[in-house]
Amino acid sequence: MKKILLAPNSYKECSYSTEAADSFEKILGKDSKLKITKFPISDGGDGFLQVCCRNFNLEVLTFEVTKPYNNELFVVKTGYSANDKSLYIESAEVIGLKLIPNEKRHPLLLNSKGLGMLFNLVIESGLNVDKIILGIGGTGTSDLGLGFCSAFGLRLYDIFENEVEIIPANYVLASKISWPRFRLPFSIELVTDVDNELLGPNGAAITFAKQKGATDREIDVMELGFTKMLKLFKDNGLVESSAGLSGAGGGLAAGLQIFFNVKIIMAKDFITGMLSGKIDEVAPDFILTGEGAFDGQSLMNKGAKVVIDNCISRDIPVFLVCGKIDKNSISSYGDKVFPIELQSFFKNQQESINNFQKGIELAGEKVIDYIFNR
Repeated sequence: MKKILLAPNSYKECSYSTEAADSFEKILGKDSKLKITKFPISDGGDGFLQVCCRNFNLEVLTFEVTKPYNNELFVVKTGYSANDKSLYIESAEVIGLKLIPNEKRHPLLLNSKGLGMLFNLVIESGLNVDKIILGIGGTGTSDLGLGFCSAFGLRLYDIFENEVEIIPANYVLASKISWPRFRLPFSIELVTDVDNELLGPNGAAITFAKQKGATDREIDVMELGFTKMLKLFKDNGLVESSAGLSGAGGGLAAGLQIFFNVKIIMAKDFITGMLSGKIDEVAPDFILTGEGAFDGQSLMNKGAKVVIDNCISRDIPVFLVCGKIDKNSISSYGDKVFPIELQSFFKNQQESINNFQKGIELAGEKVIDYIFNR
């Protein structure tokens, strides 16, 4: 009997990590000589809430907020723990790219006000909350979190004292900021999926805005706007410099750092804290992990990399099952990681996405063959 621990991350726009773990279990469970334990993980992005609800036995509570691209209301799920008075929220469930139709994916024109609205509704509900744990990742907005702050009184004005809408396209016009220094009745901890700066070549706009739908020109406008807003923050004594400000979530993390003094928990620490105890408990012979793509961004301590690093330190072989795998990004792992690229089973990337479950089935068969026939 061989033991395998299934610890996948989410596969963007294909499957949450909890669903992926279930799919792998269904395939691998066909071999009676394989004992399977599921422990899906999340780096704060898509599927964060499902993972937390499953692993922490949370009560699901719902609220109605506006969509990220219009004022239409929709229902958002959160996870509540009455024992430690904590509420878990996934930013991708509120302002996520997955919620935004392709034709609306213009981050210069979007903001995070729906997330601020959700926090306001939590306050108004009277729910007994001491701490909110917010997973940041998979967002479709890139607005420095100023839309969030607008729900608590933040306003921007141009040189003529006219109020301007809080969207990144207008940041270059802003000359004055009004902030009532609102204090939340609970603390906030952010689980961030990447460790990158706010500005510059590795910053929020240049690194991530394109995947949210921005063109190169729009990214330039966004970077200029972010730079101008940071100067405005400095002039108003809200921040001293950009050093230490996170570019996660399109700068959402940075905005919450500046205006609400939040605590940031890196996904590496969040996942390791959950995973270590489970590995000790199960003592698996193999671990399977994966996500949509494993590339240079993954090396910024995204979910699958964190699992791999934990396994290598314990000398446990790892199956890395991803839609697409950049060979250069896994070259340093040598034969300690067995890569399986779902795209290799199909003609192209889109076909692999359309046939995701078939890809999981074929990958599962390769895993079984490797374990028992190598």
